[in-house]
Amino acid sequence: MNPEIGYARERASLLKEILEEVTEKIKVDCHKGCVYCCYGVTLWIKRAEALLLIDFLNSLPLKERKNLWDRIKKYARLYEEEARRVGYLPTHPIREKELDVEKLGVIGGLGMNEVPCPFLNESGECVVYEARPDMCRLMVYEDSSLCKKDWENPLAFVWKNEIAPFVEGVKKEFYARWKLRRAELADRFPDVDIEKMEEEVGFITHLIRFDPVKKVFKLIY
Repeated sequence: MNPEIGYARERASLLKEILEEVTEKIKVDCHKGCVYCCYGVTLWIKRAEALLLIDFLNSLPLKERKNLWDRIKKYARLYEEEARRVGYLPTHPIREKELDVEKLGVIGGLGMNEVPCPFLNESGECVVYEARPDMCRLMVYEDSSLCKKDWENPLAFVWKNEIAPFVEGVKKEFYARWKLRRAELADRFPDVDIEKMEEEVGFITHLIRFDPVKKVFKLIY
């Protein structure tokens, strides 16, 4: 097995394990069909996340793969239009800490508020749930009715005043544990460039392409 794919798989398992530990004693009202955080997403992802997505996508039937690539391309066009309007088009690759999250918030939360994630199907299900990006895994909240309110009126500051403090608290606890245990994971993959896997990010179509000849998704960076 490609060691980078192996790393991405074990990384996802560790993320799931740590998040379960963090949320074990708090109320989380996330459930199937609750999709308010699946709109207006700005899919800037790490190499490790891209590899996990590719690994999962290539396990799907060909028809579904082709359909998802069409949806990804459509989503990317809408994103780029809005990014140009906002005037924020960072170069790729970029270190995650250098991304302007406020401008990404304007692009996604305001400009693309009605645009669903390309991986959200017509039944309101995430078709890549087991391989979903970190941002999705960590987007948990205690009251889905407020998520609905925030989606319906993003200018009501529900996110800033209610949801964000809760999410940031979860992230703080999560990353404290992740930092300690990521080193153990890295030790098991000495041939993998961990910094490149974890620190650099790119927009989804900067990292992933569908090969029309081989009929598979592949990493392009």
